[in-house]
Amino acid sequence: MMMKHHLACIAAALSLAACSAEPPANATDPQAARPVGSIGGVDPAGNTARPVTSTRGLPDTPAPHDAPELLPMVQADFADKNLLGSGCSFHATPGGPVLLLLRDEGDGLVHFNKAKRRITAATPGREAVANGGIMAGDKVSFTLDHAAGPGEPTSGSTRVWPATLTMRTNDGGERIYRDGRWECGS
Repeated sequence: MMMKHHLACIAAALSLAACSAEPPANATDPQAARPVGSIGGVDPAGNTARPVTSTRGLPDTPAPHDAPELLPMVQADFADKNLLGSGCSFHATPGGPVLLLLRDEGDGLVHFNKAKRRITAATPGREAVANGGIMAGDKVSFTLDHAAGPGEPTSGSTRVWPATLTMRTNDGGERIYRDGRWECGS
């Protein structure tokens, strides 16, 4: 008798579940069997949190401003810092003074705010340096983009490309030198 009662309870539970379940979905129906929260299912609640308006305790972000101007350098500047040899230099105008020097080894020099500062290429090597890219030093970074192609030959093994140099300082300063020249050689 106990077994009959137990089977009757199971049968009642199964019939109740069958009555309350939805009919099986057609596999080709675009609305079939989507989990809750997915597209077409129940939309998740929107973000009701308010954006943070207090900046208390956050450091001040300086307003964008012009970075200092790069100052011209001469051969003696490079000799003083042991930076003579094969590499590339940026000139703001054709035939103008060197504003940035980068050797094939990846080390280089710039001059601004009355100080000559060492910089380093993100990727050293003759080809990488000739391609331009990113250089950085003490509180300053540079991005050099030049025209595609092999560059124009000038004298001997030197090649030159039209180029743009972007200087950024850690305090939000930026200066862009457009229509410059990237000159690489020995």
